[in-house]
Amino acid sequence: MYTVLNDFLRLKTNLKQLKERLGNDLYNVAVKTPQKVYASDLIFLINQYISRKITLQEIVDWVNVVWFTDLFEYNIAEEESIASVISLLETLDEDDIQFSDKEFMDMIECLSNNKVYVIS
Repeated sequence: MYTVLNDFLRLKTNLKQLKERLGNDLYNVAVKTPQKVYASDLIFLINQYISRKITLQEIVDWVNVVWFTDLFEYNIAEEESIASVISLLETLDEDDIQFSDKEFMDMIECLSNNKVYVIS
């Protein structure tokens, strides 16, 4: 299972492929040890989105799986920084929410420095 979850984190597989491997109900998959999510994983995700290598839907799918399932857990040392960014990225599927490239870069800077991101 480690490889499947790692591939999802690194965007080597998408939500559809993850469900094909683990089942449609990702919220009830039994997992002994959740995959660790590091700030670098979120930085990679944001960079892929900024460079238009993934879509808005792909970023939202990734965030929803990482945040709302038991398959993943945040690295404890970076937990507050990760949570501050991921909670905002989760809102990207709302009609009136969007972030500028500068805001995304500010998120990356906070993640890189293990700081909590606050919208200015």
